[in-house]
Amino acid sequence: MSREGLAEYNRLTSLNVKGYYCIERDDPVLIQLVETMGKEIDDECSRLKIKEFPMKYKSCLNWTEYDGRESVCIDYKQYLISSIQSVMDDSSISSDEKISRIQEQYREYDSRP
Repeated sequence: MSREGLAEYNRLTSLNVKGYYCIERDDPVLIQLVETMGKEIDDECSRLKIKEFPMKYKSCLNWTEYDGRESVCIDYKQYLISSIQSVMDDSSISSDEKISRIQEQYREYDSRP
């Protein structure tokens, strides 16, 4: 993040963040700045972009970094496991309904992009 971007972030949040590493990737102020500042938020080593994912995958995003370039993707297996665990833990639904919901989770998993 550029010095200008960091200064604007601190101005908008009334914080005194010293570096980008202190800011969460899904911080609403950071997202707003990436949208409004455009290339001004980038420094010589960064090109900030917004990548949107459905909220249901929020806890299943996998961040990787190679040679200074960061990427994000959905860990579908992790999502499938956590979804099935949620169904299994739900004591308000019948066994038949649990089976039906788990089957639906597998269908969704098999049809992913």
